[in-house]
Amino acid sequence: MLKVPDCLVDATLFAMINYRSVTLSVTETMPDLILDFRWYRDPKGYRLVPAKVGKRRVGQSELDTLVEEVHPARIVRNGGALQSYQPLKIPKLFMYFADMANSDDGVLKFVQTYGPLTHHGLRKDGDVVPAMIDEAEDMTKALRGGSVSRMMTKVDAWVVTDQTGMRFRVSPVSLLDAMWLQLVQSKSKFRECLQCAKPFEAGVGGRRADAKFCSDKCRITYNSLERSRR
Repeated sequence: MLKVPDCLVDATLFAMINYRSVTLSVTETMPDLILDFRWYRDPKGYRLVPAKVGKRRVGQSELDTLVEEVHPARIVRNGGALQSYQPLKIPKLFMYFADMANSDDGVLKFVQTYGPLTHHGLRKDGDVVPAMIDEAEDMTKALRGGSVSRMMTKVDAWVVTDQTGMRFRVSPVSLLDAMWLQLVQSKSKFRECLQCAKPFEAGVGGRRADAKFCSDKCRITYNSLERSRR
């Protein structure tokens, strides 16, 4: 059984948190932010349950189908004993999600590797695939510098003090929320590749700060196409 968090902080409060400061009536200095997160995977794996339409009424055509009568595709677990791990030890996991989860098969591949994205995925009902694809699209938009406003669900938060100082420890309640927090905490800058349009990390830890391409392959392809157009 999963332990229900003892202390839940309203997400609208957490949305005001920056890496080092929180905005109240004035900006005040805050302790370092530490992400503390443990998640679960099914060792027996996951499967894709395709979308389906509920039972039709007499004389009803496909064009008369109501939105609430459509059951979206879901990723459900195969029923193994859940095993815990710490996904945020994987650097920039959010980039894998944004790159992979752009189709039904892509979401399944991500979940097979890193576990379900929400608590629905830990249970029998499973993660709703269209909603996860929408999340990946928003994350890609954020990586490209676009405007995204996303409310978190709930988070556990603690103030931790010892002889070394004060820290603000935050524990998200789902893998999806954890990756959004990992993205916010990242100090990296991201750009859109001129060739493939995928976001990539530029600067410390990634390609050169003035890089325009995500890889040498994209740079060579782009320059080759430019020469052929002349």
